[in-house]
Amino acid sequence: MKQTLIKTVVLVFAISASLASCKKDKVETKNSFKYNQKESEIGTTMGFQFGALDGGVYGIGVEFFEKTFTVHYVNGLPDSLSGKGDLLELTFLTNNETQIASGVYNFLDLNTATSLKAFSIAGGLYVNVDAADSSNPVPIGITGGKVTVTKNSDEYEFTFDLNTNANTKITGYYKGKTVIYTDGKKKSSSSNSGFFNPLR
Repeated sequence: MKQTLIKTVVLVFAISASLASCKKDKVETKNSFKYNQKESEIGTTMGFQFGALDGGVYGIGVEFFEKTFTVHYVNGLPDSLSGKGDLLELTFLTNNETQIASGVYNFLDLNTATSLKAFSIAGGLYVNVDAADSSNPVPIGITGGKVTVTKNSDEYEFTFDLNTNANTKITGYYKGKTVIYTDGKKKSSSSNSGFFNPLR
């Protein structure tokens, strides 16, 4: 009886230790993008509609703001941006003007952007942007790569592996809620500060 009890205690301890080890080994992927050894943690994402292109293709732009930025809202709509940091902007081509379907999106030049499940040259990586600066910074252009998108209800998961015109790579991951605004709702009607994104 005593030996059975000891064996039971040892077994329970072994199972507990194994479960604890599994939890320790499981590392959650951070919402961030990396460029030139710098990792920028993503704080806010949002999308906006470009409208219809040729062949029933719709463009939806998605912006991934570093967490050093703050997006200010008025009446539930994005109104202005403050802070300094990096911003990644990608344009997805899909058959639905209000959402990005799950799938693998490969790079496609915007000049021939008539294919579904692609992302285009529009956008890029903006480095060390100051939202208070009204000048338009020049982005690091995207020249290739792919983005894997998984949509689950109102939550998106993006995994990107991109090539740039500076012969470098941008890699990253984001999972969370991304609201896609229609063109007429990119800023609130009461805003006097202009479009909330200083890059436009």
